[in-house]
Amino acid sequence: MSDHNDQKLSPREMIRAHAGIILQLATSISAVVIAASLVPMARQAKLWEACHDTSLKWHVEWHVENSTGDTKDVHQAWATRFCNGGSLRPRE
Repeated sequence: MSDHNDQKLSPREMIRAHAGIILQLATSISAVVIAASLVPMARQAKLWEACHDTSLKWHVEWHVENSTGDTKDVHQAWATRFCNGGSLRPRE
């Protein structure tokens, strides 16, 4: 702003002179808020993954294989249902 040394700037010129800095500040603040709002979701995903892995290992170890041979899909579905709050028993 060296070109405006001894001049009085109008409000419009003041806004134009500082618009870039204000927009950069708003962008930075927005990025920080978005990142902070993702922290709880990341924690939930980490807990869900741990639940799913543990449930899958338990179900693979203790489940009797069915005759159709699609046990991997059955184990995955059971662990997913369990970690999402579903029943331990399959539907009848």
